[in-house]
Amino acid sequence: MDSQINYSLVGAFVLLLSTATVGFGYWLFVGGSDRQYEPYVIYATDSVSGLNTNARVFYHGVDVGWVDQIQIDPNNPDRIEIRVSIAEGTPIRQDTTAQLRPQGVTGLSVLDLSGGSPDSPIPTKEGQSCCPVIRYEPSLFSKLEGGVQDTLVHISVIGQRLERLFNEENVDALQNTIKDISEITATIANERDAISRIVNNTEQTTANIANLTQSADQLVARAHSSMDLVEQAIAELTSTMGNFSQAADEIAKAADSTVAFTQAGTSTAQQIERRTLPEIELLVSDLRALTRRLSALSNTLDDDPSQIIFGSPRRPAGPGEEQ
Repeated sequence: MDSQINYSLVGAFVLLLSTATVGFGYWLFVGGSDRQYEPYVIYATDSVSGLNTNARVFYHGVDVGWVDQIQIDPNNPDRIEIRVSIAEGTPIRQDTTAQLRPQGVTGLSVLDLSGGSPDSPIPTKEGQSCCPVIRYEPSLFSKLEGGVQDTLVHISVIGQRLERLFNEENVDALQNTIKDISEITATIANERDAISRIVNNTEQTTANIANLTQSADQLVARAHSSMDLVEQAIAELTSTMGNFSQAADEIAKAADSTVAFTQAGTSTAQQIERRTLPEIELLVSDLRALTRRLSALSNTLDDDPSQIIFGSPRRPAGPGEEQ
């Protein structure tokens, strides 16, 4: 018995059923509406493990799109390029941020969008991006994971340093140091009385030094006072020498007057020549010698005033004289 099956009808039925199934699936996928979607790109800077193609995109908990493509950014290998489709009318702004959020305990992740103030402008393309860019912010889990990794690295480094620090040689040296410190402490405890005496002697020595300093200050003050008295005596002596010089000049004038007076009369001159003139000449000679000595004394005191106190220096002994 020959089969009467029409393969053309069967093929048409299968094709129609496939088309209906695809259309129904698309309708389910887009939410049963005819909304239009706009492409955006997100550049992630950390791991996007758990995020797959067709993962949902939520805006403040509202499903607004899905993930179209995930790949490494060809212009920057340190970034992950995530292309998404988001429904038209979604308030995406430049201050809108995308963040990965784990979904339940399945290990899968979705994208959460937040922000988007009305005053902020619409995002634009950046560099060689294919479409407007939504800023990416690492999730709290990623931050904690990075912090834990950094902490583990630091702990490992600290452990290695502690291991090098507390090797056998350092431990032995530390034990010897502790032993030496114990011995020093015991020695200090045994010599406590001697240390107390040293401290007391030091305090007494300090007090004595203070007293000596005070006495030295008093001696310096007295020395200054003595120097003032010496300077005053030198000034008075200089004034006295001036008076001596003036007296010598007056005596010389008196001698000249006496000589002139002797020429006043012959008889008087003869008497003065016989009796008074030799004495006057002797007096004049003595006065002139005194004048010369006073002048020499004045010059000597001008050159060395200390001779008033210490006297004139001794003349060196000549040949044959006793020392």
